[in-house]
Amino acid sequence: MDLSSRAGQTICPAVYKDRPAIRVDTDAMTALFLPEDGGKLVSLTSKRDGFDFLCQNPAPTYARLAYDGSYIHSECASWDDMFPTIDPWTPADGPFAGMTWLDHGEVCRLPLEASVTNAGLRLHTALRELPVGFDKLIAPCADGSLAVTYTLTNKGVDPFPYIWAAHCMLRGQDDLRVETPYSADAPTAYMFGGDEAPSLPRDRLVGYAPGTGPAYKFYYTQPTSGGFIAGRYTESGHRFEMDYRADAGTIPYIGVWINNGSFKDLYNIALECCTAPYDAPNKAMEKGYCSMLAAHGQLTFTVHIRVD
Repeated sequence: MDLSSRAGQTICPAVYKDRPAIRVDTDAMTALFLPEDGGKLVSLTSKRDGFDFLCQNPAPTYARLAYDGSYIHSECASWDDMFPTIDPWTPADGPFAGMTWLDHGEVCRLPLEASVTNAGLRLHTALRELPVGFDKLIAPCADGSLAVTYTLTNKGVDPFPYIWAAHCMLRGQDDLRVETPYSADAPTAYMFGGDEAPSLPRDRLVGYAPGTGPAYKFYYTQPTSGGFIAGRYTESGHRFEMDYRADAGTIPYIGVWINNGSFKDLYNIALECCTAPYDAPNKAMEKGYCSMLAAHGQLTFTVHIRVD
């Protein structure tokens, strides 16, 4: 499984902790994906100095997520794809009535079939209970970025409501700053964090306090006008960006989760570009937001990962 068409651009087998991984190199970064664990992007390091942009679980053994297991008691770090929901949901009626959509989605719980071609690394699966296919193609680019192209396929005869969201937990540092296309006074909606959350910063951590530091999440409620979200480490100059400018209409919303230590003693900021806000399809639809796959429909979009 070695694709090495140009210097600095390689796809090959690797290991992360005790799990089989696939390593994808560009001139700027090294990325490790876990095909048997939801295709998770578990490490993203700079070729410049080995800086890992992603929040890591410090345990030496990888905490696998069973299909019916607890997401927050699993590895719960780095970058998972959330699909077809974030919060669990059991529709009361309609074609999917009584079918529970799992916490933090189903894809992150499934083994993905991996193959390598001249186009890049392909990871794909089908949901177990729902008639939907999930596919992503990871391609090293000549400019040093990674192009991650997602394809969501509804194989059923009914429209399929869903949320796709990046669940990208960046390594927390005091100098980390979030960059978005939004102005400082852009309207937001908070998912959790208590009454104090709206008075806390939207773009930075406030200091690591294990077990007690505030954790909160919000969505910008207006569609993005820019099609990117980034994290910049001001002291070192490192910068991580998810660039989806060409598909901003498909991924129109942005969520940010800031954790100063109360969640699992971690220090992180999660960047969550998404197809709809509010963490579950039913909650999104109740608020007038909706992402829907047509019957027998398909959706394709690309996120470019860039690092400095």
